[in-house]
Formats: sequence, C-alpha cells, structure tokens
Amino acid sequence: MKLKYPAEAFALGIVLFSAGMREAFVSGILVILTVVFAELLKNLLEKSLPDWSLKLCVYIAAGAVSASAFLTGFAALGILLDTGMWIMTFVTGLLCAHQVLRGTIEADYGELLWESSIAWGFWILLAVAREFSATGQVFGNLIFKAGFQSAAFQETAFAFLAAGLALAFTNGILKKSSQGDNSLFVVIPVILLVRPFAMHTFGDLAGAFWTIAVSVVMFLSVKKTLKFSRPGKAYRGLPAEMLAAGCIYMILSIY
Repeated sequence: MKLKYPAEAFALGIVLFSAGMREAFVSGILVILTVVFAELLKNLLEKSLPDWSLKLCVYIAAGAVSASAFLTGFAALGILLDTGMWIMTFVTGLLCAHQVLRGTIEADYGELLWESSIAWGFWILLAVAREFSATGQVFGNLIFKAGFQSAAFQETAFAFLAAGLALAFTNGILKKSSQGDNSLFVVIPVILLVRPFAMHTFGDLAGAFWTIAVSVVMFLSVKKTLKFSRPGKAYRGLPAEMLAAGCIYMILSIY
C-alpha cells in the first residue's frame, strides 16, 4: 500500500522546523492543512479543467497557501521568517501538491489525517529531544541544564537525522515504506538554503557553486549506493536517505 501522508513535505518541514517544540507543533498543523487543501482543490477542479491546467492550479495554490499560512502562523508566535525560509515554505506546499497529484490519496481524508497525525507526533517528539539536548528547554521553558547539552543538536545535520527517524518510525507503525519518494526534492532545497561548509578561496560565487556541487554529488553517490543496501522496510527510501544526508552534513561541516 502507498503512503497517504506527504512524506517529502514532512521531511522538508522537519529539517526546517524541528529545532524546538513550539515551531514543530505549528509547522505540522500547517503541512497537514496544506495537503488537505490541495486534495480538496484537486477534487473540485479535476472534472472541469484539463490535466495541465489542473496541475498548475494545484501547485500554485498549495504553494501560496503554505507560504501564507506559515508566514501568518509564525508571526502569531512572534517568529519572523527570513526570505530563504519563506521560500522553503512555498516549496513545502509544492511537495504537498506533488503528493496529491500522484493520485494516492483519492479523497481518503480519514486515512490521510491518521497517517499525517502519526508523522506529526514523531516530529514533535524529536523536536522536543533536540530542543532539550541543545538548550535544556522544552517549549521555551527551562527544565534543567546538563553537561551533555550542546547547541550542535540544533544544527542541520541533526535536523536531517530527526527527519529520517520520524519518517522511519511512522512507516514502521503504518507497515509501509517510502521507496517511491524522491529525496532530492528535500535535500537540494536545503543545500541551497543552508550550505554544510563555506569555500572562500575562489570568491563568493564560485565558492557557493563549489559547496553546492560537492554536497549534491556526495549525496547522489550515497543515494546510489543505498539502492544496494537492505535496511528494514520502514527505513527504505526516503528515511535512510535523510539519515545519510545528516551524516554528510556532519562530515562536511568539519571542514
């Protein structure tokens, strides 16, 4: 059986917004809202529009709703999104639309919400773990400080690890896999937004190109190698590749 919940959109959302419980709680709601809106819009328009127009409408509408909802929701929390993060929320909406246009949901809103709620729950739990491990806080409230806590837990590498684990745990409960999902839709936007290392030797533009190229080539190499591995069903595809991306970020951030 295919996944109903938008695994790619959840993966990108977790990478971007899992440093704390508060942002994870709100972001999960907004991703679910966006995918439900996209499915509803597709069902309303599919009998009256040609295929190309239907896809264009759903993609643009879902991206706009996602970006607007994130901007409004985070403003209510007193958190300002910079331009890069705001663009990423639009991309999250596109990934929700991509899941809808595959035709796997088929207006089954009950199962969509059930699967999404499980992923959202693990998103929140791992955000709590990251926030506590980094600052000793949960939902912005100080619990206690300990020696193992480090700001490194809020780096992008651990965000990728959180995304991989959240999807794997969700798939384990659902007894499904994410083999049909494309991790490049998640990794490339994140690399463009948050580069794992900086290269200043060749100048800003050439250095940025080199950083992005090296990161993408390394991920593609690992992605190809993972095709020959045999992880558990829950880890196949997107979860394993998110974990691999986290390890790549850890290695590259050393330099």
